[in-house]
Order: sequence, then C-alpha cells, then structure tokens
Amino acid sequence: MQETEQADRIVGAKRTANPPRLVPSPPCLLWDVDGTLTDTTALIAEALDHIYRKFYGRALSFDDRRALIGTPLKKQIRIFGEPESLGVAEEEITEEFITFYEQQKSRERLWDDVIASLIEGKRRGFPTGLVTSKNREELANTLPRLGIADYIDSAVTADDVAHPKPDPEGIRLALRRLAIPAERIADAVYIGDTLHDMRAARDAGVRGIAVTWGAATRAQMEQEAPAFLCDTPAELRHLLFTAP
Repeated sequence: MQETEQADRIVGAKRTANPPRLVPSPPCLLWDVDGTLTDTTALIAEALDHIYRKFYGRALSFDDRRALIGTPLKKQIRIFGEPESLGVAEEEITEEFITFYEQQKSRERLWDDVIASLIEGKRRGFPTGLVTSKNREELANTLPRLGIADYIDSAVTADDVAHPKPDPEGIRLALRRLAIPAERIADAVYIGDTLHDMRAARDAGVRGIAVTWGAATRAQMEQEAPAFLCDTPAELRHLLFTAP
C-alpha cells in the first residue's frame, strides 16, 4: 500500500511539474453534460432504480446502473427488454423517470468551475457545442439551470441522432453544425466523464478529454486511452487555455 501511495504521489508530482499542453489549439470545444458539467451520477442511478422497481419489479446494483449513465434513456429503459413486451408503455416509463428526476432536481449539483471553463472557452472565441445522451425534454429541463444557453452554438441530444453514444454520430453531427473543416476534425476535443464519451470521441476521430469527477472511475477512463485525462476542474482549465 505504501509503495502504491508513493507511486501515486510521484505521478501527481510529474503531472504538476510538466502539465500537458493542448497542441494544436482545437477548432471547437465539445462538452458532455451529465457528470461533466453536473454532479448527477447518484441522482440518475436512483431514478433508474425507481423506474426498474416500479415498472419491472427488478433491480440492478448501483455499479450496474452507473455503467448505464452516458447512454440515452431510451436504451436505459430497455435493459430488461422491450417495455411493451413486458407490459409497460415506453412513454409512461420515460415520463416517470423525468418526473422523478425533476422532483429531485435540487440534488442536481453544478460543477461551477467546469461551467466557468465552458463559458470562458466561448468568450475566447471557441465554437462551443454540447453532445449529450439526454433527450430533448431532459436537456430543456436542465439547460436553464446551467446558465449556459447563451454560450452554446449547437446542442446535439439523443433525439437528434439514430445512433447515440457510444456511437460517434452525435459528435460528427456537432462538428458539421459548427462547420469544422475536415482537416481540423482531428484537432477538435470532446470533454466527457464516461467510457461511452471516450469511445465516441475516438471513433469520431477527435481528441477525448476524460474527466474523473463523473460516472466512471479514473482506472476505467485510463483503459480507454483518452488523449488527455483531468482529475480536477483546475487541471481541465489549465489544459484548455494555457498556451504551449
């Protein structure tokens, strides 16, 4: 244990002494929402537990529910099979999830320093987009609470694509909406907190920036080999805005 702790300190010291640089500068900044801009892991997991027990009479462990975060609600409600085949209407279970979440919205904690970086990026001139697994209704509920609507050039939800994350379709759509030239796509970045985010970034051909304050653990994110990994909002801001 002591050797592990010592190694962690050494790695941390090296990261502080020689922080990574985002070179070349990205043509745009793309952001995930849940877990990246907001601390919602526990709330989403609890809302999933609620609908699974109420409609299916079944339960999943917290870790299994956490692993579903980053995929769309349309997929999450099908974890046990098609709702209709189990005697449940998709619309009913979807609305129950959203209602439960909104009743508990006071627990939706904002990562203020991360939101500040999103706003700073837009003010610095970076085209800024959201690529989220939330559906349109969910994002419409959450976006006003984030206070970032005026700083977002495009928002891609799970309803806007045929294949949501971890498929790269959403990121590719955001790049087209922001008119990013083909030759600059590889320099774009997508900032997210789940394995689904990093896989989507990789398959879209952009640089994934993994943050470790969301649904996935640091070890899980490391296994996806993101272009960059940030443990704190301060590290993320330094990466995005400190000139090489």
